[in-house]
Amino acid sequence: MVGVVSLCCLGEGVGKLSAPTSFLSAVRQVRYFPRNVKLLFLSAAFSGLSFGVFQFLFNFYILSLSRGYDEQFIGTLQTVSSLGAIMVALPIAWLVERWSPRKALITGAVLSVSSVAGVLLFESAAALLFFRMLGGMSIASQNVARAPFLMRNTSDDDRQWVFSFSFGLMTIAGFVGNLLGGQAPTWVSRVIDAGPTDTISYRLAMALMALLLSCGLFPLFSLRESPRKKDVKPARIIDLLREHGRTLIRLLTPPLIIGLGAGTMMPFMNIYFRNIYEKPDPPIAMLFAIGAVGMAIGQFFGPPLVERLGKIKSVLVSQYASVPFLILLGSGAYLVPTGLVSANVFFYVAAFAYIMRLALMNLANPIYQTFMLETVSEDAQALTMSLSAISFQFGWFLMPQISGWLQVKFEPFGFVYVFSIVVALYLLGTTMQWVLFGRE
Repeated sequence: MVGVVSLCCLGEGVGKLSAPTSFLSAVRQVRYFPRNVKLLFLSAAFSGLSFGVFQFLFNFYILSLSRGYDEQFIGTLQTVSSLGAIMVALPIAWLVERWSPRKALITGAVLSVSSVAGVLLFESAAALLFFRMLGGMSIASQNVARAPFLMRNTSDDDRQWVFSFSFGLMTIAGFVGNLLGGQAPTWVSRVIDAGPTDTISYRLAMALMALLLSCGLFPLFSLRESPRKKDVKPARIIDLLREHGRTLIRLLTPPLIIGLGAGTMMPFMNIYFRNIYEKPDPPIAMLFAIGAVGMAIGQFFGPPLVERLGKIKSVLVSQYASVPFLILLGSGAYLVPTGLVSANVFFYVAAFAYIMRLALMNLANPIYQTFMLETVSEDAQALTMSLSAISFQFGWFLMPQISGWLQVKFEPFGFVYVFSIVVALYLLGTTMQWVLFGRE
């Protein structure tokens, strides 16, 4: 709580930020983070809260439209969103190097607001596909620019903590967003005398979220430009690829494989809990919110784990430990439809497995991102984040189509195939990290 409150104190700080020796000491020293970092965190709080609502309600909103859209169309929407991210990732990397991370962050935020507004205003398939692609472009713009911006505004001592707080803060905001997403349609429906699962209730609830998303623009406009180090000059992408190509292939192949697994499962988790366990929106929202808290806890405790084990070993331990919970989560896709277990009872087992998998798998994200950025030179950091976004988004581009088809084709056992694919890909990607970097 201290860390969040301190975001409001946007001065430069009066003390020197030393390397935190514990989680609590790191929370106390958040007030000493540079002004630019705290402003970015404040913007992240607004966007994380907004997208917590949006991501929870979006699938339900699409299924509520009176146009016959199904899970396969939802997969197509995710595919075009990832395609948009892939299309702009490299150009944004070039702009970050030649232009500035600040301007790329602002551009991405403006595109994000435009994308959400378009999704709510238009119902045709073509319009939804276009604005979801625009949304993917906005996510790529912000993701590619954020890490180089933080790298330029942090020291070696505080960097891992700043990255972990960045991930953790977004997750906490997502926790609140998920809670709001589960309750907002019900609140809206009482005001307008409609059903909580009617399209108009979902639309107005998401419109309120769009207003919050717009508030995240103002801290970004207050960011100061962060000059690169004097001895670092912008380089052509082709030169960077030639210099760092082999290293980048090693760094990005495991996230590519893990991204394939994530793209198979994650866009459909709210549908999984609704269809398999027959739960309404509020308990699913509560589960997602608790899962967000689990992610935040894992991300905040990542740095102490790194101090004990090192970066790569921490990544391996957390990702391997998540696999048994992933298997437990997916087992309900077979046990419940066959009647071997009660949906009401196994829901709590699956919920526990979902929370543990989120916490363990996502603990590794800021650690591995920092490892990648420290492995390459500063002039290649934007390119690295761009290619990282492409490698991850490729999974979300390819696999939602396959996953949606499996769910429709093999209903009610479609998720059995989905989780089987995810387990195999997660194990493969983590094992590749072990093989490639286990000695480092």
